Amino acid sequence: MAQKVLLLGKNPMADDLVRQYEAKGFAVEKESDLSTEGIAINDYDELFLSAEPGEDHRLIALLPALAKDYDIQMHHGKRLTCHLLLHDSSVLQRLQTSDPCDEVRQKIDVYPFTLYELWNQAIVLDYEPITIQSERHVHLVIFGLTEIGERVAIHAANVAHYPNYIRDHSLRTRITIIDNDAIQKSKQFVSRYQTLFDNSYYRMVNPLEEKAVVSFHRPMYEGRREDFVDVEWEFVEADCWSSAVRDKLALWAEDKTQLLTIVLADKDGERNIAEAVYLPDELTKHATPIYLYTRQNIKSAFRQSIHFFGMDNGGYDICQPLVSMAKKVNYIYERCYHDNIERWNGVLRHTVEIDYGEAERLWADLPNVRRMSSICNAMTIPSKMRSVGIAETEWDKFYDIAEHDIEILSQVEHNRWCMEKLIIGFRPCTDDEQDAIASDVKTLKELYKARKIHYDLCAYHELRPDGTGKSVQIYDACLCSCLPLIAKESSGEKGGLA
Repeated sequence: MAQKVLLLGKNPMADDLVRQYEAKGFAVEKESDLSTEGIAINDYDELFLSAEPGEDHRLIALLPALAKDYDIQMHHGKRLTCHLLLHDSSVLQRLQTSDPCDEVRQKIDVYPFTLYELWNQAIVLDYEPITIQSERHVHLVIFGLTEIGERVAIHAANVAHYPNYIRDHSLRTRITIIDNDAIQKSKQFVSRYQTLFDNSYYRMVNPLEEKAVVSFHRPMYEGRREDFVDVEWEFVEADCWSSAVRDKLALWAEDKTQLLTIVLADKDGERNIAEAVYLPDELTKHATPIYLYTRQNIKSAFRQSIHFFGMDNGGYDICQPLVSMAKKVNYIYERCYHDNIERWNGVLRHTVEIDYGEAERLWADLPNVRRMSSICNAMTIPSKMRSVGIAETEWDKFYDIAEHDIEILSQVEHNRWCMEKLIIGFRPCTDDEQDAIASDVKTLKELYKARKIHYDLCAYHELRPDGTGKSVQIYDACLCSCLPLIAKESSGEKGGLA
């Protein structure tokens, strides 16, 4: 019997979803009314829920009722897959970092996303691989501190981590946000991600002031510990029509130490189109990637290297290759704990194959915050592989990477993990807190973590043993040694969103 999927609610990408599901052999049913009344939920193997803007709460409110009516035994213990198209990024973050009620957790695999996250997957910042010896750093320039621009910035902060920062801490990823009201808007942005910005370098710039840099913030740990936040920020009060901004863009395009990317993120697509026309010719000369938000279905580019985003009628991959890769990441993490923490014999052991049944079981029991961590890790695997000379077209040809590359990538992964934790509200320990935890790591590390104070938020070389007495660097080393295995097993999977 064919599997069945129900598309529930008004869905802008319904035609594309129907095409994908039918290609997989699913029988597809659609119901525009966002209600489960009269629906025999046990007839379906998957659900795709979507609501109008401002009604995300209606989607979330449906989940307990769905779980109550879903008989998991009728489906041989298989949980109901539920894709959830949201509009509010703050709602998405809550779902990704907190767990639903027990019945929902036991019966339904919920995969929430927004169109912002979907669009962000297409923005590639390291379009030239950044190796340990690279002298170039990523520089992302965003026009518009809108919700679109903010989501682009946070996504970039999650994924833009590279090996050359390990060699030279001045080679941080830079995110420059330009807006006519940047200084005032940035206060709200900084407040939403307070622990991130408390521990980051950032500055406010007003080109019209005599001293253009009107304020400069240094990380709270500066001078006491080694730098470990490899992303820096700049908020510029101006727009693309400013001669100072145009001059800077031209200089940045010519600068061979930067990998420059431009994103036009005003919510008014017509304005973005107008600004794209006006951008300096040096961007075209150097084929600088320009991403332009618009709701129009523009078929051809009027500038070389321009990419359009903002369409809501496709782009979601129902196979969820990122989730598939994240399950492998989590499996290897758990094997690392089993083989190297519980059964440590003095020699680091690496996983050589993936038990897919066990990977699925482990994923089913995983809290949402851990799922999201594995997905964030998975998002950076292509970049990590490129940084050690392995392109995605070669993933199926490699079984191993050199020991020195494992050491480098372990540090990159730790820096990525630190950024992930800062974004969701964790902060590093103060000196006194660090000393207190060190006196009883086994008990106090978890107690402080429950207060969003993390003992491991520090530079890689400052990591201390955990409650087992073993270095937490083991986890990064295990994961990075298995990157070729994850990549090989994921060869052919592309795109996608959790």
